[in-house]
Amino acid sequence: MLSHTAWIEACGTLVALIPIALLAILGLASLLPKRPSERTVGLLTSSSTVACLLSSLVVLGFMLTSGERHVAIEIGEWVSIPHFNLAVKLVFDRLSVAFVLLTFVLCGVIGSFATQYLHRDKGYFRFFVLFALFQAGMVIASLAGNIEVLFAGWEMVGLSSALLVAYFHERESPVRNGQRVWSVYRMADAAFLIAALLMHHLTGEGDFASFVGSDPWPSGTAQISSTNALIVGSLLLLAACGKSALVPFSGWLPRAM
Repeated sequence: MLSHTAWIEACGTLVALIPIALLAILGLASLLPKRPSERTVGLLTSSSTVACLLSSLVVLGFMLTSGERHVAIEIGEWVSIPHFNLAVKLVFDRLSVAFVLLTFVLCGVIGSFATQYLHRDKGYFRFFVLFALFQAGMVIASLAGNIEVLFAGWEMVGLSSALLVAYFHERESPVRNGQRVWSVYRMADAAFLIAALLMHHLTGEGDFASFVGSDPWPSGTAQISSTNALIVGSLLLLAACGKSALVPFSGWLPRAM
């Protein structure tokens, strides 16, 4: 019989892989001479979202019943050289699982609305490719266990967001506003990259566990000096402000609407 941890790892892997599989299927289908019908695209999108939502609920259920607060899944070590290690690491805790659940609920509502709103729109398929990119990026960013994986999800969300703002590209205003969003995101990305470099310089790796020691969030304590932690945290906060349209970067949000 599988243990609670094994169930969490199995369902957690599905939570991460299904959105990526949806993106791959729709992305490859966009290269075909004849693209899938609206019904097929809508069914694929809704089915993947529901499957991920159910898997996330299973993960949450096992975490609550077993008392597990932190489960890390490592998918291989991709790079290992002196002073730099890169592994795809996903972390399931009671913060990341909550964000993943929120992501699938919101994406499910948006996807359901879009299948009706964009019916017979010539960009229908393009929208759902970008939508799949956004959803996969949100999941990766929510579950990221190191700064490199977080940056991958971060960039997927940023690129898809800017392209979705400029979705009606035959009109000048959406394109201009999409460029404005992308420009603000570039500033946020600069702060993010500086924080990532500092993390590697201070700890030799980008794993968030190296910042809080062996104890998982929220009981861990910073393993670097308070000054360095403040600098890295401030840079990440600046990046988050740009991405989420907080002051002083809030100007792009009403334009996006």
